[in-house]
Amino acid sequence: MSVRLVDLREFGRVLATREKGRNAADLIQEALEESDGIVLSFVGVEVASPSFLDEILIRLRGALSGENSRVVVVTGLNGDVSESLELVLNHRKMALAHLKKNRVELIGGSEQLAETLAAANEFGGPFKATELAERLKVKLPNLHQRLKSLGETGIVARTVDSTAKKGRRFDYRTFDASKAKNLIPS
Repeated sequence: MSVRLVDLREFGRVLATREKGRNAADLIQEALEESDGIVLSFVGVEVASPSFLDEILIRLRGALSGENSRVVVVTGLNGDVSESLELVLNHRKMALAHLKKNRVELIGGSEQLAETLAAANEFGGPFKATELAERLKVKLPNLHQRLKSLGETGIVARTVDSTAKKGRRFDYRTFDASKAKNLIPS
């Protein structure tokens, strides 16, 4: 899996205005098109305005809609940026993965999505929906809805299972935090 860093610090320590947000969204979209996953780094960013973040999230939603083969995580959030991001995510009814101390957690979204992500992370590699449904003790159609929601926000990626004998089946994976260690600026 190729992971690419998008260092938002290059847009300044204070991320404000929709125009700057659109410029950052262009860079994010380009990185998504050229990789299997991206890390959005807020390291060194003091404040991010809701309008800046909204532009990024709108673009991410569009780029990931129907495309569940890429993963997106954010990292380096301080209290102010985290609070603004949660506000915009809740407004847009979205969720994002947050890479924090080599763990991926959910920002925004429901308790069920957070529970699903936590269980998916325990696999440590590709997994099948049936395996995750069994672990969570939920029915497969319910799990598929959760995986769809997580996939649309770039938290869980899926690829076609070429070994499936009947129908179309998928292998799922979450973001591998160990692949991003050397990408994250300090």
